[in-house]
Amino acid sequence: MNILVVYDSLFGNTEKIARSISEVYTEQQVSLKPVKDFSVSDLTAVNLLVAGSPTHGGRPSQGMKDFLNVLPAGSLKNIKAASFDTGIPVEAKKGFVRFVIRFFGYASKHIANALKKNGAAVLASETFFVLDKEGPLKEGEIERSKKWAEELLKK
Repeated sequence: MNILVVYDSLFGNTEKIARSISEVYTEQQVSLKPVKDFSVSDLTAVNLLVAGSPTHGGRPSQGMKDFLNVLPAGSLKNIKAASFDTGIPVEAKKGFVRFVIRFFGYASKHIANALKKNGAAVLASETFFVLDKEGPLKEGEIERSKKWAEELLKK
C-alpha cells in the first residue's frame, strides 16, 4: 500500500502529529510531505492520502487550503483518505473563542469535505489537541494519533 501524508504546520504541532502517523506505517510505502512541497504527481499510485492542518478560525490553514485548491477535479477517485487537525479543546476556552470553535468546528471536517468533493473515499477525520494557540500538544496526543493511524489501515 502506498500512503501519502500531507500536512501544513505553523508552530510544529501538526508536523509532530503527521510524523507520528507516518511512523506507524512501517510495512507500507509512505511519503511525508509538507503542503508546500506537494505536487499533483505525488498522487500517482497512492492508495491512502492523510491530510492535516492546524485549525484557524474553524478552518484549515492557508497552506492546506492552497493544497486542496490545486487538486484537479476527480483526482482522488479510487483513493481512500483521512483528515486530521490540531486545535484547542472547546472546554479550554471561554467567550468568543469558545463560540468560534462551537460554531465553525475544527479544520479536519472541512478538509474531509474537500477530499470527498475530489472523489476520495473518506475513512475518518480527527482533531488532536494543543494546549494553546502555539502548543504544546496535549499530553497523550502523539500516542492517540498513532492508534488512529493504525485504525485507518483496518478500514
